[in-house]
Amino acid sequence: MWEKAIKGKEFFKNAMIIEAEKLSHAWSDRKLVWFFWARLESMWHSKVQQGKSVENDVIMQEIMRMLSFDASDQGWAVISRGSEMAKANGDTILRSFNELNSWMENAREKGFIVALNDHIRELQTPHHCSRLILPGIDNPEKVVCAECGRLMEKLTLYRCCTLTVYVGRPETSA
Repeated sequence: MWEKAIKGKEFFKNAMIIEAEKLSHAWSDRKLVWFFWARLESMWHSKVQQGKSVENDVIMQEIMRMLSFDASDQGWAVISRGSEMAKANGDTILRSFNELNSWMENAREKGFIVALNDHIRELQTPHHCSRLILPGIDNPEKVVCAECGRLMEKLTLYRCCTLTVYVGRPETSA
């Protein structure tokens, strides 16, 4: 789990830039980031033990969405003001900001976060490729890394990929 918190030097580099340029606030403390992901995984475990799923629990849907952002190579962002929140993968949030002029009037009428969420929903298509890595259950107890020989963390990967054009070899199962 610790590797998840420190895996991307990009995250901390970006956080330092955000703070230095006084653009907003970002967590630059690795322990806070680790606790954020550990708490999300803990919430997932609790919901699973209660028999909850994305089909019947809104909190579970949000937990799964955040965990899938962490498994993505696209990065992600959460933008908030008070209790209002917008979140999306990095490509979608960047595109939304690049297209700000096209939804600025909506932002003036409804507020920035509501308009951002509206635009994010407009950008969503039925074609996507999401991955979700969860703490593993029912897998071999011990697996060592082929490259360094260290004991590997036990995880399970779920993937939903509806893209019709593949680069390289098409993979249809997780």
